[in-house]
Formats: sequence, structure tokens, C-alpha cells
Amino acid sequence: HIARTGLMCAVLASCATIPVTSMYKLRNFDLATTDVSKLRVAVQIPQSIRVRPAGVTMVIAARLENGSFNQQEAFVLEELGTLTGSAERQPKPAKWTQVAAYRLKSADTDRITAFREKIAQLKQRHGDEVKGSISIGVDSCARTLIADGPVLITTWIKSEETVEYVVLNRNLDLRRESEKAGQVLEIKPCQN
Repeated sequence: HIARTGLMCAVLASCATIPVTSMYKLRNFDLATTDVSKLRVAVQIPQSIRVRPAGVTMVIAARLENGSFNQQEAFVLEELGTLTGSAERQPKPAKWTQVAAYRLKSADTDRITAFREKIAQLKQRHGDEVKGSISIGVDSCARTLIADGPVLITTWIKSEETVEYVVLNRNLDLRRESEKAGQVLEIKPCQN
């Protein structure tokens, strides 16, 4: 199952799942200028779930409000051995969960640079009509039977501008999100 959590909403009203404190902390974050080599993502999932190999992705999207342009690029993130930064600024796992950190692969630097240039050219021509977003996807499998009730995921992002990990979505319930989409949550068993 792939869960997506979003960042950088164009309008505050569309950022309902991002905590207000995070919006404030992200105010200086700009994908067009940030040092992508320092960009980090952290994901917290229940211990009953495991992230599949190459299972965390970051999707960067740009669109024009009139719908004449809509493009996205997906980047498979690589897991870091440890969370980066000082201990007091790192995400703390909740009970019965695990947290892992990820970054862009250095091989994707040229691709993300080209996409950022395309967005910059679009912004020169269309100004504020250009809307952008970043979403984090987590492809996972079940280590054990998933109990009834909420299946919670939390995601963070860290950049040169934020200095610390900033919550994108706290306790996003995959079961509820699936139901909203008219689907039943299905996390298949891991194949060891």
C-alpha cells in the first residue's frame, strides 16, 4: 500500500493535514533554492509494518491553475543509517512504532535540477498561477497481522532552511484515508 502525505500547499485551506506550527516552520523552505543534498525525510510507521526496499518516494509536482500544464517527477529515496542532526531535534518514535530517515540519491541531482529549472521558467512566464507540491509515498508490507483500528503514519521533512525535522503529517490514518477514497486498506504480507 502506498500512502502519500503532502507538503507546500498553495492555499492554507488546502493544508488541512499539515499542522499550523509546521506551516510556520516551513515558511522559508523553497524547493527552487534549497540544497537538495541536505534534504531529509523521516517516516514513522507501526512496528507491524515494514517499508519495502526502495519503498519511500518523493513526488514533486507543478501545475498551472488553468490546467494547461501538470507535470510530476518521482524520486526513490535511499535510507540513511541514522537520523541526522542533534538528538533533541530528531523525531521521537511513539510507542510500538519505528522511525527511519531518507534522502535523495545523489544520482537524481541532475534530474531534480532540470525539473526545478523547468518550474522556474514556468514561474517567469505565469507567476503565481504556478502551484507546486511535494508528497511522500511509503510502499509497505505487513510483518504481522494488522489489527482493526487506525494504522497511523507520521512524516517529517528537514532542509537547510528548517534545520530540524518538521512534521508534514502527524498520525495520518491509512485506514481512514483508504475509506475516504472508497477503498479497503490492504497491506499485503511481507515476503521475506
